[in-house]
Amino acid sequence: MRNAQAAIQRRLLDPEFLQRVIRRGLLAFAISLALNVLLGLALAISVSHTPHVRYIYHDSLGKPRELIVTDQPYFSDAEINDWAVKKVTNLYTMNYVNYARHLDEASVDFDIPAWNSWGQAFKGPGNIDFIKAKRVFLSASPKSAATIRAEGKTSSGIYEWHVHFPMLLKWENSSGSTTNLLSVDVTIQRTNSPEHPDGLVITELNAPRASDSGD
Repeated sequence: MRNAQAAIQRRLLDPEFLQRVIRRGLLAFAISLALNVLLGLALAISVSHTPHVRYIYHDSLGKPRELIVTDQPYFSDAEINDWAVKKVTNLYTMNYVNYARHLDEASVDFDIPAWNSWGQAFKGPGNIDFIKAKRVFLSASPKSAATIRAEGKTSSGIYEWHVHFPMLLKWENSSGSTTNLLSVDVTIQRTNSPEHPDGLVITELNAPRASDSGD
């Protein structure tokens, strides 16, 4: 028994053995520290990159589609502002050759009442006839950044945004060019209609000249 204890003591006092023990302890500590760092990073990523909730349903043909939740914003303010500017400036960028096809393609961003209302306001003063007769190239660009003036649920529970931005509208042909400043107010709502794959639809668009609107 005494011999065994003496052997253990000699072993514990052996410098090489102590070095091995220390090295293994440091290695175990390093591995534990690395695992804790990785777990911390994974937790931080999971918190900061929370995925959007997606709901799937099957249409009449049995095809799976995403069911958009329309009573929640889902999109950030920056995404809504960018979408509004992109869709409206695209709408007003056309020429005497492609205007009919262009307007038909742009109409998919609107619901029917909003499209009919905007169409009457734009065509009423004779803009389309002027574009055709004078061979006009029309281009639009934002004068400054868009802002969300109001947002929230409608009385029917649909989430919507009211976006405003000033827009420069340039009319140009072989005789020269002129630029108008328009005051754009656009209302955007969430939608789960398959006709609007972005999950957004324009429900109202007003773009009078800034001098007429008081801007």
